[in-house]
Amino acid sequence: MSGNQLIKAIIFAVVVAAGVAVAQISTGNLWVVVAVAFVISLVAGFVLSVPAAEARVAGSNSSDDEYLDDEDEEINGQDDRETGSVKWFNVSKGFGFITRENGDDVFVHFRNIRGRGHRSLNEGQRVKFYVRQSDKGLQAEDVSILRA
Repeated sequence: MSGNQLIKAIIFAVVVAAGVAVAQISTGNLWVVVAVAFVISLVAGFVLSVPAAEARVAGSNSSDDEYLDDEDEEINGQDDRETGSVKWFNVSKGFGFITRENGDDVFVHFRNIRGRGHRSLNEGQRVKFYVRQSDKGLQAEDVSILRA
């Protein structure tokens, strides 16, 4: 369950609990309250599940090339980024260096690596990236791992 789904579920539970409390105050019949809560839960569950189902269907109809993993990329000629290989990367500090095709070393920070969550590189990995001149020297941006 993603963070957004969890937040929606919590909000929904609060709304249902408030609805049950209000219904029980205004009516003494517990079965009516339970039936109303069940119908509300059923409708809300259906409404919350429809967007997720549509996303799964949309994702299954797309080509594999269009939806690659955020960290990995197939090698193709459509990208104007440079290629290079990871010289070293310190996972605990979150930075390292990439060696360009011309032999120059370029600094890389974990924030400039594509992907979600924990992002790191392994020594020798082939990568694509843009190079930017910063105050401290060359820096890699928009880094993605290449897969053959």
